[in-house]
Amino acid sequence: MSLQQPPPGHRASDNDRERAAAVVQEAHTDGRLDFEELDERLTQVYSAKTQLELRNATADLVPVAHGSAQELTLRARHSAQKREGAWNVPERLTAIAEHSSVKLDFTDAQVHWAEIHVDAHAVHSSVVMVIPEGWIVDLDRVDVQHSSARNKAGPPRPGAVRLRVTGEARHGSVVVRHPRKRHWWWPWYSK
Repeated sequence: MSLQQPPPGHRASDNDRERAAAVVQEAHTDGRLDFEELDERLTQVYSAKTQLELRNATADLVPVAHGSAQELTLRARHSAQKREGAWNVPERLTAIAEHSSVKLDFTDAQVHWAEIHVDAHAVHSSVVMVIPEGWIVDLDRVDVQHSSARNKAGPPRPGAVRLRVTGEARHGSVVVRHPRKRHWWWPWYSK
């Protein structure tokens, strides 16, 4: 069964706009858009009301494949890169952050591997991985200098997906954690 694209006249959802924004940001990271073009395209994407407007904003920005379907490289320089929502997780990922941040949110992602390897490089930056409960985390091979590599996730469950993280952190951080819990704020509540 294949998913068809919605007709061009259909209204765009917030998720549609986020997917289109990710395409635009990847094109900027790859050097296909400069900062001015990035700003123009993101304005188009976030103000789009229909699928046609989103397609027009990204028509010439077909995502570039980095390696095979089992590999993905994200580079962020003086900006931010993220993968979140329902995305297909390859077996190997490389996250390179220089004076920026990379966030890999696996909570709603499609994972077809028993083990995922992330090669994280944070230079004056952060690489954050958000994982579901129960995943097994291995951070032992992250080289840190004036930095930190922290596993804030809860206890692993036997047979769960293993996240193996390697790489380096230089004046930055590599963090694995669970999704943040939302706390409601009631302005009329006082203790």
